[in-house]
Amino acid sequence: MMGPVRSVTINDIADHAGVSRSTVSLVLRGSSRISKATIDRVNASIDALGYTYNRGAANLRTQTSQAIGLIINDLMNPFFTELTATIEEMADREGYFVYLVQSNEEPARQHKLCMSLLEHGVAGLIVCPATGSSLETFDRLHERRIPVCIAVRPFASDRFDFSGPDNFRAAEIATDALLKRGHRRIAFLGGERGNPSRDDRVAGYFKALQQAGIEYDPALVVESRPSRQSGITDVETVLSLRDRPTAALCYNDFVAISVMHGLRKNGLEPGSDMALIGFDGMPEAEMSHPTLTTVSLHPREIGREAAELVISRIREPNRDVTRRIQTPQLIVRDSCGTAKR
Repeated sequence: MMGPVRSVTINDIADHAGVSRSTVSLVLRGSSRISKATIDRVNASIDALGYTYNRGAANLRTQTSQAIGLIINDLMNPFFTELTATIEEMADREGYFVYLVQSNEEPARQHKLCMSLLEHGVAGLIVCPATGSSLETFDRLHERRIPVCIAVRPFASDRFDFSGPDNFRAAEIATDALLKRGHRRIAFLGGERGNPSRDDRVAGYFKALQQAGIEYDPALVVESRPSRQSGITDVETVLSLRDRPTAALCYNDFVAISVMHGLRKNGLEPGSDMALIGFDGMPEAEMSHPTLTTVSLHPREIGREAAELVISRIREPNRDVTRRIQTPQLIVRDSCGTAKR
């Protein structure tokens, strides 16, 4: 009768690969300090011996976790797709994996997700705050001393690292581009009041108008929750005005493409009858008709910085709070037409 099969140990892998036990341990934890040749040799021994790493047991022994929680607003938005992909790439490179969840722009759901991720023992959190986020959520995170990086949207607290774009400047350069093309009636379509990104963009839009000596008209600023359809309703609101706008800034590229559909629904052609500029710089902007002028907010760079900040906070809990701001870039395409005289 055969006796019980002995489990493969880290020592067995070390002997088989001809490396130290500590080297095997570092490879299993995904350390970036080990050469690729050594990693390949250790992994070949793992495969040959049929070893399975019990990460949960390892975390209990070391009182650490290799998981990072990522809370985003909208999985359907390509901006967050690019952001997430980069965060996962960076986390994987440093031996971490990502729990991805979506808040749906609901502060109560965001709070519940944050607390649930803490219960699951994540090492840190990257949070893209929902519109109307509660201070209580972030107070709780700070009290628990969990490493946190706020991403994309600034939050009214100087206690956390931040990675995001300069939304104020983004709207300022977009408005200036339209003003230089002769537009004087410029609308701002989409986004909800209280969303820090939207509020900063409206402020940048207002400043550019003010510097051009143009009076701010609140009837040209339309508030709505951004979606694939919201731009249709938004643009119909300003088309109903006696003095219609000749151009519009759209809260994001999705809204801008929706606005294009709304214009055509009303017998107008985007780009010629109304100039449009979006925000985000998503790939779909290059494939719209007409191609969409947009302000790129560099989601991949924001994701890379967010991952670096939360991982460095995990490793250096007492370092100074850091803010990384990406400079926006205007990408001019066909939708940014000149005002008709």
